[in-house]
Amino acid sequence: MEQSTISSAIIEWYKVNGRKTLPWRNTRDPYAILIAELMLQKTHAVQQVLPVYKNFMDKFPNPSALSKASIDEIRQVIRSLGLHNTRSKRLKELSGVLINQFKGEVPRESVDLLNLPGVGGYVANAVECIAFDQAKEMVDANVGRVLGRVFFGKEEYPPSHNRTGKIAKELSQVSECKELNLGIIDLGAMVCTPKKPKCNICPLKQACLFYNNSLRVS
Repeated sequence: MEQSTISSAIIEWYKVNGRKTLPWRNTRDPYAILIAELMLQKTHAVQQVLPVYKNFMDKFPNPSALSKASIDEIRQVIRSLGLHNTRSKRLKELSGVLINQFKGEVPRESVDLLNLPGVGGYVANAVECIAFDQAKEMVDANVGRVLGRVFFGKEEYPPSHNRTGKIAKELSQVSECKELNLGIIDLGAMVCTPKKPKCNICPLKQACLFYNNSLRVS
């Protein structure tokens, strides 16, 4: 399968099977997306984030509301996520930067996003892609596993610094970049899992070196 065919297969799979009901996927508000991505960092279960995210957005729906909260108030809301001391301080700092440097708005440019407290390459790319429709790759452990297995026959991590990251960047150059990226992430979470992957229902099994090599071995 060519890369364009693989991209199309992922996008179509996501439209039917992806986790589109997650609240941060049903908005283009860059603040809401940024907060979600920061909460999802170093958090293994999406279900753990959902109630915390809803409560947080109810209490602090914009940078202005967040900037008026104390660190302790923020900590109480996000306590169940773990790392709550570090997260609460960074979120408080983030709100101040957004208010004082960007007039209460999340910036659009990579260089500005990367200078926000707690924001690294993945989060910056996620905001640019999902909120601002930029063709940016989103490379996490799930993506490294899916693309590593499909293109190279094995998981590669950290994927953002090797050939898997290069593949992700190439695949992301499509008009439906958001659906492409979220589709790969969801394939990794739902189908191409670390143990006992569900290869029989994977839309990429025809092209997957990992799957086809296992067939030859068996």
